[in-house]
Amino acid sequence: MKRPIRVLLLCDRLDIAGGVERFVCALANDLVREGMEVAVGSVSTRRASVRYPLDSGVRVLTGVEGRLFSDTGEATSRLGRAWGLLRTQWRIGRALSRLTRSYQPDVVLLNGLTTACSVLALDRGFAARTICCDHNHFSARSGLWQRLRRWLYPKVGAVVSLTETDAPRFRTLNPRTHVIYNAASLRADTPALPGNAVVLAVGRHVAQKGFDLLLRAWVLVAARVPLVRLRIVGDGPLRGEHERLAQSLGVAGRVEWLGPTADIERHYREAAVFVLSSRYEGMPIALLEAQSLGVPAVAFDCPTGPGEILTPQTGRLVPPGDVNALAAAIIDLLLSPALRAQMGHAAIARSRELFSPQQHERRWAALVREVALANAYGVASA
Repeated sequence: MKRPIRVLLLCDRLDIAGGVERFVCALANDLVREGMEVAVGSVSTRRASVRYPLDSGVRVLTGVEGRLFSDTGEATSRLGRAWGLLRTQWRIGRALSRLTRSYQPDVVLLNGLTTACSVLALDRGFAARTICCDHNHFSARSGLWQRLRRWLYPKVGAVVSLTETDAPRFRTLNPRTHVIYNAASLRADTPALPGNAVVLAVGRHVAQKGFDLLLRAWVLVAARVPLVRLRIVGDGPLRGEHERLAQSLGVAGRVEWLGPTADIERHYREAAVFVLSSRYEGMPIALLEAQSLGVPAVAFDCPTGPGEILTPQTGRLVPPGDVNALAAAIIDLLLSPALRAQMGHAAIARSRELFSPQQHERRWAALVREVALANAYGVASA
């Protein structure tokens, strides 16, 4: 009997609460269930520091000791900051390439555009065995990274687009592009439909997530709906800035700030409405989780992601960056309990139809086997 397929999933780090990190750990667990030999690798995250649960059968590898995510000294110019970023990514690429060479996987999964380009630019020996998944929409990164992608992605074994919207763009680079939606591991038979007025947002405190826009919208919501509270779950470098903004806007008393938690399902079940205020997304897991539990949602209609998740029956899409429209949609749902109930049931049904974890696992496992077979690996049946 031939040995199991050996798979290595790589990203910069695994010790923060983010969508990419959650995806990597969840997919690693799925592939172990499919009978594969699986490792996750990052620059320096040891097993004890991995943020999300990992199956005991998943190995955790590190490329170097210590961290490589900040340079000494301050970059005082735009050119200096760009050069500092490139140096950091070069070091990340070197560390992750070292892991690839030492582990000798049959298939490598590179997560994130900058990670993929950093690794492939330094070592293209594994390109034919590599699957690239960007996790953000096609144009989310700067022109430099997009040029590197045009050079490097045609050489890889396969590319995964998280959305149908971006798939044609990826296919211009590599015809072996597959669309595989993200999926939420959470499940419910019926929505909770809580009576308390809690609006929930989940994500890292970074510019992408648009919490500054949400707080400006919250001024209008709080003025219209008595006793409503905004609960933001997440950490990140801009949390202090967001707390100060809430204070200056006069809504600090109506906002709860919580760190990442393993009990995130409880917060979804306590929420009357979920809100996604992101400036851009790939296929946002938090929105998928809200839908899987039957929480009506309001989201900015980002270039990709929310528009393929939400329908008028499950939530509200509003124009990107339109704070007034975001507030109006939140208010509309908060003041319409019957509508929220209808949306909650419809959201669960849609989640089961299009975003089931079983479909997600099967499609990823099939793609990994396909890339392994294309590289003359004799795959044992799962």
